[in-house]
Formats: sequence, C-alpha cells, structure tokens
Amino acid sequence: MSNPLDDRVALVTGAGRGIGRAIALRLARDGAAVVVNDLDEEVAAETVAAVERAGGRAAVATGSVADPVVTDAMVGVAEGEFGALDIVVNNAGLTRDAMLHRMTDETWDLVVDVTLRGTFNVCRSAARLLRSKDADHNRKVVNISSINGVHGVAANANYSAAKAGVIGLTKALAREWAPLRINVNAVAPGFIEGTRLTAVRGEGDDLGIPPDTLDRIVSQIPIGRPGQPEDVAGLVAWLSSPESDYVTGQVVEIHGGLEIVKLV
Repeated sequence: MSNPLDDRVALVTGAGRGIGRAIALRLARDGAAVVVNDLDEEVAAETVAAVERAGGRAAVATGSVADPVVTDAMVGVAEGEFGALDIVVNNAGLTRDAMLHRMTDETWDLVVDVTLRGTFNVCRSAARLLRSKDADHNRKVVNISSINGVHGVAANANYSAAKAGVIGLTKALAREWAPLRINVNAVAPGFIEGTRLTAVRGEGDDLGIPPDTLDRIVSQIPIGRPGQPEDVAGLVAWLSSPESDYVTGQVVEIHGGLEIVKLV
C-alpha cells in the first residue's frame, strides 16, 4: 500500500523537540522526506536520526526562523536534498511570560520575531517552490498557532498576540494562494505534554507554571488529560494530506475541550 505523503517533501520548523519532533516523525511515517529545522543542531540531528531509524528520509537545516537568510537556506536544503517542497509546517515559537506592565521591549520583540515574523519568513522563502505551476497535487502550509492566540491568556500578551497574528497570516495567505492549489491552515493546540505550557516549575524549568496551577487546569479539560505531541501530529498529518484538499483558511483547535486557560 502507498502512504498518503509518498513523494512529498516537508519542512518542519522547531522540530528538535516536542510537537515539532512528533510532526516530523509522523510526516515521515506517512511517506514524506522531511527537512528538520531547529535552532539547536544537536536536537535537530536527533530527530533526523529517529526518522532514518524508522526507514524515512530527512535532512537538517539549523538556525533561527527570525532570520530571513536562514529561512531561505532551509528552503534551499529541501530543494538541494530532495528536489522539491510540498509541505511547510511552521511550528517554531517560544514564550517569555510576564504581566504587561512588566514586559520589556526585548521580551516582546523576541517572542514576536520568532513566532510571527518567523512564520512569515518561512512562508515567503518557501513561496518560490510552493507556487510552482507544474505541481500535479495540492501543496500544504500548516501554521501552529495556540489557544492563547484564539482566546488570550493573562501574563502572556506577547505570545498571545504573536499567535493571533499567525491566525491572521494564515487566513490572508489561504485566500492569496488558494488559486494556486495551496492549502493554508492553522492548528491551535492547548495544553500539550512536553511543551513550555506544561512545564512544571521546580522540575528544572524556572519558567514553568506552579504544579497546583497545572493540576487545576488539567482538571478542567473535559477529556481528562493533557494532549500529547502525537495528538497534534495526527491532525497536522491530515491537513498535509490529499484528504484535506478542500480545507483552507481554517483554525482547528485541539485541546480536549478546554477553551479558556487561566494561568493567574
């Protein structure tokens, strides 16, 4: 049996850990060759090795998505190693939480530059390959937003604003690229294990949330558990597949029924 993504080439940013790594592994399992981006070359190489152990094809493209020179180079890796680019998953992002009156310019700029500008940079760099008129199949862009960007979260204005911007970018680009057979959608995860949002303060991460706060939030999730990176990866894989060719400009929330997060 053929796999749904056979002969496709994907670029996944922030794929060294967590959700990004799960997405890279799932797309590879479904047949795609994967360009793995991360700021940390070591963890990117670990993801590539995991793909190859499972019988897939992958290549490393390190660097920050906030730098358009780097994002041009990522696309060059896809073209040079695999000869094409069919799927882009913009997962790279970071958080630096603070109440608004205590948030510095540097903290605001860092989060927005990586999370929103980075998504823009990757899409712009990828445009020259994605917009090919010779392709006989739909190309796919999946942007990872957050329920923070949909609903907003206190002490999280920079990240919430950046992720809301990702949604606006997604909707605009979906309209712009639909005539070219390019589907552009966003996924908005909630509390997913192994991410900054579920990091517990006192377990090696000073930026984590207090354990009692995490327990309270998890208790409010109707499904009764935090999500797993593989939950998000499964949705991204579907949005990257031919089965979603008639879906574009959508924001799919994946949070077990939890819509509003109260951290403070």
